[in-house]
Amino acid sequence: MTSQENVLKILHLNDLHSHFENYPKIKRFFADKSAGCSDVLRFDIGDNVDRSHALSEATLGQANVELMNALDLTAATIGNNEGLGLPKEKLDRLYDHANFDIILGNLKDQGKQPSWAVEKKRVTTSFGMTIDIFGLTAPYPLAYPPMGWDILAPEPVLAQQLHETDADFTILLSHLGWRFDETAAVTFDNLDLILGAHTHHLYEYGKYINDTMLAAAGRYGEYVGEVTLRFDDDYQCIQSEMMAEDVRHLTTVAGDKEWIQRQAEQGHELLQACQVAQLAQPLTNHPPEYPATRFVAELMGDYYQVPAVILNSGMIVKEIPKNLTLDDLHDILPHSIRMVKVTVTGTELEAVLREVYGVGNYLKTQRIVGMGFRGKEFGNIVTVGLTYQDVQVLYQGSPVVAEQRYVVLIPDQYLFASYFPILKSSGRAEIQFPRLMREIVADALAHRDNL
Repeated sequence: MTSQENVLKILHLNDLHSHFENYPKIKRFFADKSAGCSDVLRFDIGDNVDRSHALSEATLGQANVELMNALDLTAATIGNNEGLGLPKEKLDRLYDHANFDIILGNLKDQGKQPSWAVEKKRVTTSFGMTIDIFGLTAPYPLAYPPMGWDILAPEPVLAQQLHETDADFTILLSHLGWRFDETAAVTFDNLDLILGAHTHHLYEYGKYINDTMLAAAGRYGEYVGEVTLRFDDDYQCIQSEMMAEDVRHLTTVAGDKEWIQRQAEQGHELLQACQVAQLAQPLTNHPPEYPATRFVAELMGDYYQVPAVILNSGMIVKEIPKNLTLDDLHDILPHSIRMVKVTVTGTELEAVLREVYGVGNYLKTQRIVGMGFRGKEFGNIVTVGLTYQDVQVLYQGSPVVAEQRYVVLIPDQYLFASYFPILKSSGRAEIQFPRLMREIVADALAHRDNL
C-alpha cells in the first residue's frame, strides 16, 4: 500500500532576465506552495541575470543573487546571460553569497570544475527516495573559450552522468532549449524529469515523452512552474501534475509597485554617480546621417583598430547627451552585445554587403528580440569606412579587389542570429572579448581628448 506521505513538490523559474516586476508574486508563490510540504525542491534554470536592468548592471548580478536567496532555492544552473554576459572574474564571484548550489556539468575552468559550481547534487526525501540533480547550459563554442572557459557538448556529459547514477529519480536543470530536451527524453531511459529553459518555451501543463516528464515556464517570470509527484513505496512515480502558472492570475499586494520601482531607482542612482564624459554637443540619431550611430561605430573602429564598421541604427536606443553618465550609456546601449572582427575576401565582402543591405531594408522596422539585443527595432544600416552603391563596394574609398582580404567590424548579433546567412558563412570571425559595446564606449570616451 502506498503511503500518503510520498509526495514531492518541485517549484521552478527560468529566464527571468531581471524582470523584477514579476518577482514579488514569484516570491509569494514559492513560499505559499512550499508551506506545509515535507519535500519541496526549488530551482532557477538560468538567465536570471540580465544586464539590461539598471540594478543588475550596477551590481553585475549581485542584486539578482540576493533575490534568488530569498526564494530559498535548492539549486540553480546558469544561462548564457550569466556565462557570457559577465567577465570571467565577475562570474567567478557572482555566487559568493548564494545560499543555494549552482549545478553545472559542462562548463570547466582549465579543465576543472569551477569553484562555485558542482557537477551534480543528490538529495534524499523524507520518505527515503534518492534524487540526483544535474545542470547543463547552452554551449557557445565561439564565445566561451575566449572568455576563459572550457565548454563541453552537453549530450556526452549527460550520458556519462546518467550512466553513473544509481539514484531512484533524476532531474535535469536544462538551459539548453526545447529541441535538446525533447531529444534527451527520447534518448535516455533513466532521465525522469527535465526542467527546461533557454528557448523561452512554455509547457503550460507539462509534456510527456516516453517515460520522461518535461516542464518549462516561458520567460521573464511571466509564468512560474509547479510539479507535484506522488510515488509508491518502491519510489515509482504513480501520479504527476505539472502546471505553469500565469503570474497575471496571482494576487498583487500593497507595496509591490513601490518595491519594483525602488529596484530600478536604486540601479539608476548607482549608475548616475559614474560620469563617463562631457561631449561638445548632444548627438541625435535621426536619418539620413544617424550621427549617434556613426559616432559609436567610429569609436568601435578606433578602439579595435579596424577601419570598416557596420552597425544598425537601432543599436543606439536614445540620443547621446552632452553630459554622459553610465546610466545614460546603459539606456543608450542596453544590449549584451560585443563586436566581431570578420576577415573576408573582396568577393565575399560584396556578397555580404548585398545581403546586409537587402535584409536590412526588410529588418529596419522589425521588432528584434533576442541574441543580446535589447532595443526597439533594427533600424537602418550605417557604415564607416565602407561604401556600397550601384553594386560597387569601396573600402576606405578604394574599390575592393576580389582576392584581397579585408577586415570588417560587426555586432556579434549578426553572427548569432539567422538573418545574415552569407555573412555567417563567410571568412573568419573573431568575437572581441570580454567587453560589451557600452563598456568599450565608456572606456574610449574616458581616454579621449577634445570631445
